[in-house]
Amino acid sequence: MYAPVSAHAVTTDHPPRAQALASFSAGDIAIIFTPDDTHAAIAAAAIGRGMHVLVTKPPTQHLHEHRTLAALAKKARVLAAVEVHKRYDPIYIDARDRIAAGAMGPFSFFSSYMSQPKVQLETFRGWAGKASDISYYLNAHHIDFHAWCVADLFPRPVHI
Repeated sequence: MYAPVSAHAVTTDHPPRAQALASFSAGDIAIIFTPDDTHAAIAAAAIGRGMHVLVTKPPTQHLHEHRTLAALAKKARVLAAVEVHKRYDPIYIDARDRIAAGAMGPFSFFSSYMSQPKVQLETFRGWAGKASDISYYLNAHHIDFHAWCVADLFPRPVHI
């Protein structure tokens, strides 16, 4: 169906993760906030144990991994969700409310730019740009924000 996501890496390459997963039972939840390149394998291993998963964005680095996790979760009858915390930031909520109310005019174009103070980038130095591109992490907020804003507006193309 899709290229497999290997839960094997969690159990053989990272014993502490395997030990942590082994301490939980089916029906428990794994909340995964790790470097981007580890999300898919950890989530697959947790789903394989019958656990629900909440993965920080981006849930995977590749579409086939995302589809695989969705299929695994469906087969295991567990919930899998993506955490998008910017939806709870007051400035994002205010912008969404203004868009929904029409206060900003017709919503027909969306452009975003993520600027990050250099000092904040130190937080990501250990993994960003090595196993993952920081844009996966940061720009995912704006992709989600756009989808969240237009979800109730019944968007339609105005130009193709």
